[in-house]
Amino acid sequence: MTVQAPEAPLRELTDEEVAAYRDDGAIRASGLFSDEWVGRIAEAVDYVLANPSVLAQATADFSDGKANGDAFMWKTHEAFRDFVFRSPASRVAQRLFGSRTVTAFYDQVFTKPRGTSKPTPFHEDATSFPVDGDQVCAMWIALDSCGPDTAALTVVRGSHRWERDRAPVTSSLMHRAMKSDRAETAAPGPETRRDVLTWDEKDLLAWDLAPGDAVIFHPAALHGATGTAPAHGRRAFVSRWLGDGVTFQPKKGVMPILWDPGLAPGDPMGGPLFPRVLPAVDTDEGQWEAQQPDPERLGHFLRRIGRG
Repeated sequence: MTVQAPEAPLRELTDEEVAAYRDDGAIRASGLFSDEWVGRIAEAVDYVLANPSVLAQATADFSDGKANGDAFMWKTHEAFRDFVFRSPASRVAQRLFGSRTVTAFYDQVFTKPRGTSKPTPFHEDATSFPVDGDQVCAMWIALDSCGPDTAALTVVRGSHRWERDRAPVTSSLMHRAMKSDRAETAAPGPETRRDVLTWDEKDLLAWDLAPGDAVIFHPAALHGATGTAPAHGRRAFVSRWLGDGVTFQPKKGVMPILWDPGLAPGDPMGGPLFPRVLPAVDTDEGQWEAQQPDPERLGHFLRRIGRG
C-alpha cells in the first residue's frame, strides 16, 4: 500500500523556539499549518460537535453543557486521520524532539461556547497518560481568535520540570474518575487562574492567538484557561505526539483506552492505536478505516464513571 508522506510545515521551528520549549515547557508557533488544513479541521470539529460520540457525551468538560469535546477522533473520522498521517504535525514534532521516530499519540477537541464563565482549572496531563518517556508534546491549535482573557491556553512557565505527582484537576467525569483512582498518592493542583496568579505574573505564558496558531506544550506543564467572551466562543484542536524512547505503561488512574492498543507494558509505542508516522508509516500499523471503540472496553469505562 502506498502512503503519502506527511507534508512539510510552512516553516520550520527555529532553534530559539525549540530551546524555549525545553526551558519553559510551552511556545506559541504561528505559520506552521496552511489555511487549508486549519479550515478542514475546523469543519471536522464542527461535525463531531454536532454529532457527539458516546465518549464525547461521557467526558464533557462541563456538566452544565456549555463546553464540549471529543478524543481519538482520528479513529472514526477521515479528516482527523488525514491530519495524523499527512499534515505537517509529525514533522513539527520531529523538529521539536530532535528524534528519529515520531508516533501519533491521540487527538482531542476542546470547545467553549460564547459566554462560558467557568474556567478550565489549572492541571497537568502527564500523570494521566499510559506512557513513560519525556519526548511527548501537545499541539493546541486555535480554530478561533482568542487571548489570555478569552479562553486561550495559559501555561505556567517551567512547571514541566517540577517534581510532583498531581492528579488532574477538572470537572470532567473522566478526569474525576482518574483523580479518585490516585487520590491517596497525588498532590492537589491549583484550582483556578486566581490561585496561579498568587505566583509572579511573569511565570504565566499566554498569547493572543489567531486561527491556526499553535501552543505547543509539554504534558507535565500546568495549564488552564479562562472562560469566553459574551460574543465569541472558542474551538481548539489538540494533536499529541511521541518521539524516541517512549514506552507503553498502563497503570491505575490513567486515561481510558477504548481500543485494543496491541501493546504489552514496556513495549515501544506503536501499533494500530498509536501508529508510527516518521521516518515512514508502517502500513501494518496504520488504521485506514473508521473503527468504533471496543464495546467491552467502552462498557467498562461507562460503568466506571457511573454512566453504564
